[in-house]
Amino acid sequence: MDRDDVGKTVLQVMETVLELELRAVRQALGEEPVATTRPRRRGARRQSIIDQSVQVLTAEKRALHVVELVGLLRERFGRVTDRDTLSSALAKKARQGVLLRQTAAATFGLLEVNR
Repeated sequence: MDRDDVGKTVLQVMETVLELELRAVRQALGEEPVATTRPRRRGARRQSIIDQSVQVLTAEKRALHVVELVGLLRERFGRVTDRDTLSSALAKKARQGVLLRQTAAATFGLLEVNR
């Protein structure tokens, strides 16, 4: 970049900053409406990796090793996750006795509920 290009870029940045400052002043004076942001949509939230793992385990109806579970998550949901991260999250839920049980090293299944 030569000197003229740098100078032009600096002046364009200054112009943008001044336009934004002028808009803020006009909004404070009530001369220009304040742009409102769209309210956040309620409803569908992104499923957690645990939720998706439970769906896979429910569909498979058997305990799965984490490596197999990672592959199925990628295949079914397009969800790419690290095996260690998934194993840690599932082990935490299994220790809490929530939804899952650990059947062997790095192998998880659903808790059986007596009805």
